[in-house]
Amino acid sequence: MNQKSIEHIALYSLVLVGTLVVGVLARQFVLSKGVDDFSSNVAFFATVIVLMAIYASLQTTFNQFLLPRIEAFLLRFSAFQTMENHNDTVSEPEALTIEDSNQAIPNIIDPAPAAEETISELSEYEVMRTNAIAENNRVIQTKLEKVLNYTKQTMVAYMSEEDLNRLCTYVAEYSSGDTLQKISPVKVDSQLKSIDIMHFGWNIGKAFGIKRIHTATFIKNVFAHTLRDLEISTIERKMSHTESECRIKLDDKIG
Repeated sequence: MNQKSIEHIALYSLVLVGTLVVGVLARQFVLSKGVDDFSSNVAFFATVIVLMAIYASLQTTFNQFLLPRIEAFLLRFSAFQTMENHNDTVSEPEALTIEDSNQAIPNIIDPAPAAEETISELSEYEVMRTNAIAENNRVIQTKLEKVLNYTKQTMVAYMSEEDLNRLCTYVAEYSSGDTLQKISPVKVDSQLKSIDIMHFGWNIGKAFGIKRIHTATFIKNVFAHTLRDLEISTIERKMSHTESECRIKLDDKIG
């Protein structure tokens, strides 16, 4: 049901209620004069019918005679003419053929002014904040890509493809500071010792600027098999030691 139908129903309901109220008042008036119930009921229905007929007559008269004259009078004013022309322009494309509409669209739709208005409405603070957030996200994404490339290049010779892909997923989650809920530990070649894994952890933790304790917890969970004999506190303390031989060196220039 459209808006116009709802308005008509509301209007007719209001008129009907009004006529019924007047009819009841007319019936009470007749009863107060000592007339019997039958006559008062006749007065009620007669009043309602007469009022409805008067309303219908007035509506017809207004629509056929008064409304055209009112519109003609209002069209003399420029503001009303502008509104009328705008309505005609909006409804006109509906009658165009497909070929005509394809030619008319470029003349009707011009996104450039709308975009300029939107930009002009932004405050200096909002523009600066948006640019700063975008730059920060770009820096974070660039750093993550560098760390993931380092991870792949460092670990590809010591892990299966499946484990390496899973490790990269864990590193991406670890970079955002989120706690890894479900971890399936990865396995590395026996050539890598615990000191190698600790160096790997220190390198990526340094790149992301994450605390040693969080990094130690991360590699303890991800490389659970290789680091099974070490406590998290021990890993945190020794992850940057260099006294023993290793394959993965400390590198603080990854990020």
